[in-house]
This record gives sequence, C-alpha cells and structure tokens, in this order.
Amino acid sequence: MNSPTPIGWDEVFDPAKSAYDSIVPFLGVAQVLAADASVVLEVGCGRGGQVDGGPARPFQDLRGPGRTVIGIDIDPVGVENPIVDEFRLIKDDLVWPVDDGSVDLAVSDFTLEHVADPQAFVAELTRVLRPGGALVARTVSRYSPLSLAARAVPNDNHAGVLSRLQPRRESRDVFPTTYLMNSEKALAQLFDRDYQWAVSHRGGLDQYLPRWPRLARVAAAVEPRFPKATQTALIVYARKK
Repeated sequence: MNSPTPIGWDEVFDPAKSAYDSIVPFLGVAQVLAADASVVLEVGCGRGGQVDGGPARPFQDLRGPGRTVIGIDIDPVGVENPIVDEFRLIKDDLVWPVDDGSVDLAVSDFTLEHVADPQAFVAELTRVLRPGGALVARTVSRYSPLSLAARAVPNDNHAGVLSRLQPRRESRDVFPTTYLMNSEKALAQLFDRDYQWAVSHRGGLDQYLPRWPRLARVAAAVEPRFPKATQTALIVYARKK
C-alpha cells in the first residue's frame, strides 16, 4: 500500500522553519486574501512550478468557487500552467493584457527580481488593481548572499549554476535577473505614493544547498541571525489606496 500524501508543506511542521521560511507568510497570506477576491492575477505565472521547480502543489492553487485566476507572463509557456483559469501573454509592449481596475488580488512569486523596468511594472499593477486591491509578492533580497552571488555570475551562466544548486529546476525556468526592485529603499520609491505597504524578511538559503546537507543545516541555523536585509527572501504586501 502506498503511503498517504502528507497534508501541507513541510516547513509548517519544522520548528526551525515554521516562523521563518518564506513559503508560510507568502502562500498563507495569498490564500487568505484570495478568499475575498473575485479576480486574482498571477503575474509571471510561468508553467506552474514556482515554489520548488517541480509540479504545482494544491496549496499553490488560488482558484475557488466564484473566483477567476488569470495568469500573465512574457513567456508563452504559461499556457501550460495547470492552476490558472486563463492565460494571457504579455506582448512586446509589456502592457498587461488586463482591464483597468479589474483585479482584486495580484500575486507574484519570484518574479520581481527579473523586472527590468520597475516603474513600468508598478504602473501596470496600479492600473489593473481596483482601489483597495492588493499585491502579495515573494522575491529575493538584493543584499542576500544569493543575490550577490547571482550578480557576480553572468546571466547566461545562471542555468548551469542553478542546475547544481537546484537539480530539479529545469533550464527553461531560469530567466535573467536584475534585482532593481529588491530592497526596501527601492520598494519605498515605487509604492509610497499609491499604496499602503509592508515587507517581511525570511530565510531560504538552505533550499539552494540540497546537494550539501551539512552546509544546508548550517545555513538554516545561521541565516536567522543575519541582518534582515541580507536574508534570502522578501515578502511584499501592498494595498492600493
């Protein structure tokens, strides 16, 4: 007999991670806000393996009765995403194919680090969100060891490096990084005028070290002591005024 599939994600039941790992405040808040939403927009939806490079898990699925989840991406691979109701391709002009003021909740998982024009990104977000609508986003901090290492390696070589750090991650899921909106200072410049917003700092460096379990355990133990800005993940919560 096959073992039953465990409920939830492992970090919730790990006392070393339950109050620290980024998946808990990101997906937990996204699910809570989605419960009050009629239209959810997943920005940079990809093909549905955002969290761990593998197939989408049920807790990543924001669909529900009376709710439409629209996925948008510059890559047509988004049409393969199994947890969106509808996929729309962002074309060369980078205008999001979504009506003004039509979105209750926008969700973005590990996408902000790839944005080349943060002002244009936030302008589109502001255009499509209704008043009182919200964004929940998870990204990599500009000052984390992961970001510093990524910026030291040319973008063309990222796929090769990540194939060692995250063996399950496919090269087609690796995109150029910019880290232009990945600090509290940058976010303040982008969001202060039109949003009520907050940032949560979380770890996750150990998740890039599965091939070196001892080093991963050291990273998990040490990273909570890092200054907040140097911890791996930023979770951004922004609500349109």
